[in-house]
Amino acid sequence: MSAAIDAERFSMLVSLIYDAAISPTAWPAVLDAIRTELNFGNATLSIQSLPSGELLLNETANIPQQYLARMADYGPEVLDQWGGLPVLMRLPLDQPAVLSRINPAAVQFDVTTNRYSLEWARPQGLVDVLAIPLARDERAVGSVAFGRHESAGPIASREIEVACLLIPHLQRAATIARMLDLAVLAQSTFSAVIDTLSAPVLLVASDLRLIHANPTARQMLRAADLIRARDGFIVAVATGVSRAIAAAVLQAARDESALGRKGLGIPVTSDDGRKGALHVLPLRRSRMTADGRAVAAIFVAQADHPFVPPTEVVAALFGLTPAESRVFEHVVAGRTVGETALALGAEIATVKSHLQRIFSKTGVRRQLDLARIAYSLAAPSTIL
Repeated sequence: MSAAIDAERFSMLVSLIYDAAISPTAWPAVLDAIRTELNFGNATLSIQSLPSGELLLNETANIPQQYLARMADYGPEVLDQWGGLPVLMRLPLDQPAVLSRINPAAVQFDVTTNRYSLEWARPQGLVDVLAIPLARDERAVGSVAFGRHESAGPIASREIEVACLLIPHLQRAATIARMLDLAVLAQSTFSAVIDTLSAPVLLVASDLRLIHANPTARQMLRAADLIRARDGFIVAVATGVSRAIAAAVLQAARDESALGRKGLGIPVTSDDGRKGALHVLPLRRSRMTADGRAVAAIFVAQADHPFVPPTEVVAALFGLTPAESRVFEHVVAGRTVGETALALGAEIATVKSHLQRIFSKTGVRRQLDLARIAYSLAAPSTIL
């Protein structure tokens, strides 16, 4: 364990995170515990389904009611303070992002013109933000953000180091939450809810003995697709995958706080070439397992892929030329005009000209709005 945080306190935070994965009402307590440990003023967590934009999770901690009520008024400004959606889409998924380092002007209140910074953050004494990515793929986007109060001083290396340690646990919990029907889960038990899921879920003991399989998982096992049952134990088609599952489940049983990225998005491929991903969720008796012998739940999901712009659809709908389509594809993927020009081997002026024509044809004025069009037209994925 890192010297940045006591092992017992870190273990407590991780336990709370996994409790929240299957008990959505626990998220505010998780956010409050993390923000307190890292000396932040407030916290927000949101996960949105793509392309619908439906909020799968939207939780906050320690935000005064008068400001909480106004948060929805600043959607575009929240993105703009980071430099826009293209900048956010380029940020690494395995590291926390600090606003003052990504866009220093956003926290310079005598310089910025951002309404969110001036009207929402500044009156509360908030001077910086640390954000942790939870999801950024073709099915969802999401993050957890912690606002820094001026009385706490600058965000330092300790906060960043601890946030790095928490990232895989938060991402695992968010991934599982995306697969569950949280509205039903809030009124029922974990064991009852997994039996209603279209995604295969297996509850296993520490030695991978199968304890329970939901109906979809039983069908998968009968077909010997992706994962199989052999003499009552779970095995994968590929030996390396079986070893990865075994290592993650054993770690979950021994010490979930040390699980890290083990068991998070283990890639699997079916006999017919379909791609999948396995996510191992540690279980304790308090997490409502179907059987007290189960130490982990294995969720089988479609593998997540980076967002792919629906260029052909947009080109057909708005009459983009081939050249304009190429520019569209680059800018909605997060590239700047200069980067797009370099990638296409074109002059910056040419790219700007194409971009202006794209704006005219689509009826928008900013790259951020183009990105929203792209997300709204992207074809949704389904869980295996």
